[in-house]
Amino acid sequence: MTAALFTAPGVSAQGKVPPYPEALRCAALSDAALRVGKGTPQESQLFDRNIFWSMAAADAGRAAGKTARAVDGEVERESAGYQPRLRSGDGAATSALASCAGRVTPLDK
Repeated sequence: MTAALFTAPGVSAQGKVPPYPEALRCAALSDAALRVGKGTPQESQLFDRNIFWSMAAADAGRAAGKTARAVDGEVERESAGYQPRLRSGDGAATSALASCAGRVTPLDK
C-alpha cells in the first residue's frame, strides 16, 4: 500500500515530513491497530490514521533515501511486533499509538 502512496505529497500535522524513525514507528503502530481493530466500530477511524501515517512514512523514507519496498518491509515487520502488544493492552504500545493518533490531521480538512 505504501508503494502506491510513495509519490504522495508531504504530510504531517505541522505541514512537514517527520523524521523517518518517528514516521516508521507511527505507521507500524497504526497498521497494527488497524489489523487488530478489523471489524470494530473504530475501523474507519483506524483506517484514516493508517493512511495518514503510511503517507508520512513514505515521504520520510523517500527523504531518507529509502525505496518504497524498503519502507513497506520495515512497516510490516514492526507492525507484526506491535500487534500482540496492542491485543494484550500493553501500556507502552497503547500510549505510543495514542501519541501518533493525536498528531493525525483530519482527512476531511
